[in-house]
Amino acid sequence: MQLPAMKSLGAGVAVLAIVCGASAGLGRSAWAQDGISGEVSFAWWGSQRRNEAVMGVVTAYEAAYPEAKILPQPTDFFNHWDRVTIQAAAGRLPCVPMMQTRYQTRYENLGALLALDPLIEEGKIDVSAIPEDVVEGHRSADGNLYVLPVGLWFETFQYNWPKLEPTGVEEPANDWTYERYVEWAAQARQKLDDDVYPLTQLGGEILQFQQYAQSRGEDLFEGSEPGFSAETLADWFKLWDRAREEGLTPSMPMSAEESGQAVQSFMAQGITLSRTDGDVTASDLQATLDAAEGGTVRQVKPPNGNNPLTSGSNSLAISANCDNVDAAAAFLNFWLNDEDAGVEMRSRAGLTPTATLLEAQAADPASPSTLIDRITMYTGFAETYGVNIDVWPDNTQHMVQEFKKLYEQVGFEQMEPEEAATSFFEEVRRSLEEVNN
Repeated sequence: MQLPAMKSLGAGVAVLAIVCGASAGLGRSAWAQDGISGEVSFAWWGSQRRNEAVMGVVTAYEAAYPEAKILPQPTDFFNHWDRVTIQAAAGRLPCVPMMQTRYQTRYENLGALLALDPLIEEGKIDVSAIPEDVVEGHRSADGNLYVLPVGLWFETFQYNWPKLEPTGVEEPANDWTYERYVEWAAQARQKLDDDVYPLTQLGGEILQFQQYAQSRGEDLFEGSEPGFSAETLADWFKLWDRAREEGLTPSMPMSAEESGQAVQSFMAQGITLSRTDGDVTASDLQATLDAAEGGTVRQVKPPNGNNPLTSGSNSLAISANCDNVDAAAAFLNFWLNDEDAGVEMRSRAGLTPTATLLEAQAADPASPSTLIDRITMYTGFAETYGVNIDVWPDNTQHMVQEFKKLYEQVGFEQMEPEEAATSFFEEVRRSLEEVNN
């Protein structure tokens, strides 16, 4: 769902603080609450690295509130959603479940989450350091706020400039569209070895189609209807057919074997010289290239022209069945506002939306340069283009894989682009109708 364009992080205030190395974080006395005690179950997903950082926040919370105890329930991404779906149906969600913009609507519609507005109004959760538009971008269609973001994430176009520069092409810019990239790749193709490709095959990537649709004034969803036309989707499929046929991407059989992991991607291996992925993956990709002296990763905004940056988020909620709401609210408040915990977390669940914590992370000498680069990049995008918080309707999560499979049929010449586009458009329409009837 596309929401109104927003200027995030406070009209240059955060950027100024980052550049100056200032840190104006909230002191613990500004938000600490009395009388917090008891157990709070907390479910989230993540890698070992994220889990360690999250447990650091948990430990710090328990030190701040000695009478309170967090009961951790970590798992991987897919098991998390399987588990909380069963728990929500039984009315037994953990007090604090981690949510995401692609999934939160399902649990809001089920009535499984507690509206947070009263807790904010009572001062139990302080969101004053989060840009208002970022908070409001997570508001449900029923008018209530059920989740608060703790980590923003977004796609970028990543490219290996030292390997591309000798081809004579210009360096990519933030306001490019995918049509521009294909023309750019056609120029680079003439100067590259036959077994090196300027582009990764992206025809089956729904998030990149979303960027393409946005550059045409469309989107994935528009309320309870598809936000794109079948014609636009057919044009997208044809664009990548052209890219493949002109040797701008690897062949379909070859592309079908590419790993989804940044460190094992074709760009990491030097087979392609660009790709798209989440902003956080660039550091791992760079480490792989460094080991092979393979170049340098640079990133620009995804190719949706001058449109706002599309951002998803990982967020925290309080379940409607939680029996310790005050302690759960104190935990959300702690995560959002404790400067020491925020610095230690280093945005491993996505970039923190809390301006004061971003400033503290940027000013901390121990913060890695890759984190500073992400902060600077995001604030630059936000100030120049604005940000749209991309909350998906329920019953659409499966479309990521459906889209990929459908394009494979196009790429392997088993289906015409127009037929595939019409099929997917109707699938989106049916899925949205099912959840709204």
